[in-house]
Amino acid sequence: MKKHLLFIISVCSLVMLWSGCEDWVTSTDPLGGQVQDDQLTTESAIPFVLNGVWGALSEATNYCTACSDLLADQMIQDYDVPGSGNSQYEEIDKGDIRLDTNTLHRVYSAVSELRFYADDVLRRAGEINFQDSDLRDETLFVGNFMGAIARYDYATYIGLTENQGGSPIDEGPFIPSAELYDLAIGKFQEALAYADAYRIRVINSMIARIHLFEGDYANARTFALNGLVNGDDPFQASYNAADIENLYWEDMGVINAECAIDPRFNDYVQANPDESVRIPLQSVEGMSGENTFYLQTKYDRETPISLMSWQENELMLAELDIRDGNPASALTRINAIRASHGLADLAAVDLGVLIEERDKELFLTGARLPDQRRMDMWHLAEDTWRYLPIPHTERNANPNID
Repeated sequence: MKKHLLFIISVCSLVMLWSGCEDWVTSTDPLGGQVQDDQLTTESAIPFVLNGVWGALSEATNYCTACSDLLADQMIQDYDVPGSGNSQYEEIDKGDIRLDTNTLHRVYSAVSELRFYADDVLRRAGEINFQDSDLRDETLFVGNFMGAIARYDYATYIGLTENQGGSPIDEGPFIPSAELYDLAIGKFQEALAYADAYRIRVINSMIARIHLFEGDYANARTFALNGLVNGDDPFQASYNAADIENLYWEDMGVINAECAIDPRFNDYVQANPDESVRIPLQSVEGMSGENTFYLQTKYDRETPISLMSWQENELMLAELDIRDGNPASALTRINAIRASHGLADLAAVDLGVLIEERDKELFLTGARLPDQRRMDMWHLAEDTWRYLPIPHTERNANPNID
C-alpha cells in the first residue's frame, strides 16, 4: 500500500490540476465529469502531462500483467509460502473472485486512468496551437498509442462475466473484447503517422499480437513481418524506487512473497540449467517444513516490464509458420530467440514446443492468460473467471452494466 501512496503523492499536482483529485479510482472514469484546468492546455505544460501518461502506463502494466499471471497458471498463492497472507490473491489464483475485491479495483482503476489520460491528451492537443512540431507529433503519438494500449488491456484482461471479455468506456455501454481490439487497432494506426521507424515496428508487433489472439492469422503475419526485428530494444514500462515500483517485486518476489511460481518452471530449469537465464528462480522452504516453493528473481523494484520484444514478434511468426505447415522456418526463428539467451538449438518444433517456448520466453509478462484462453489450455474449473472481473465500483456507478 505504501508504494501506491508514493505514486499518488508523486503525481498529486498533476491530478489536482487535471481533475480536482476527487475520488479518482471509484469508477471507469471518475475524472471524466470534472472541470478541466486550462493550465495544462498549454504547449509548455504538455511535457509534464505526457510524463503523467507514461506513469499511468507503468501502473496499468503493473497490475494487468502481475494479476493476470496469477489468474493464469504461471503463479500460485499458497499460505505455506513464508510471507503469504493475502486472501485477495488467493481468490484470483483460484478464479473464484468477489467483485468487491480491492485488488480488482486497483487493476481496473489503473487501466481506466491510462485510458482517460491518453484520450485527454488528444483533446488538449486539439486546443493548442503548437509552435514546436516535434512536441506536437510526440503528443499525438502518445495520446493515440497509450489509448490503444488501454483498450488492448480492457480487451485482454478485463471481463464482464467469467468467459466474456471487455469493458465499458466513460461509463458507457459494455464493449466486448473484439470491438475493443478493433478500437485499439484504430488508435495504433493513428499513432503510426507520428512514429519513428522503431515505434512503427513496435506498433506493427502490437497489432500482430491482437490479430493472433483473435485467430486472424493472415493479418497477424502481415503485421508481424513489419514488426520488431532481432537487435531491437524491447518496448517497456519503467519503474523506480521513488515513484512506481514493480509489483512483481513488491508483492510477488523474494522481498514479499505473497505469490510463488508454478513448480513447472523449476522443472524447466532442472531439465536445462541454462534456462535460468530467462527463468531466474530462488527456492524457499514452506513454513510447514514439508514443501519447497520457488520465487521469481526476474524483477526487482526498478526492473522494467516488456510490453513487446523482438523475441515475442519472432514467436508469433514461428507460430504462424507452424500453423501454415512450415516447421523448418519456425525452428529457425525459435533457435534465433534461444541463441539470444545463449541457449542451445532445438532439433525440431511443433505447436507443443512453441507453446512451451512462449511459456519460458514470455515468463511473467502477462502473455499466459490470453494464451491459455485461445489455445484451450485452461487449468481451473469451467465456471471460474478467465478474465479479471469489472469490479463492483464500476458496476454500481454505471447504469449500462449489471
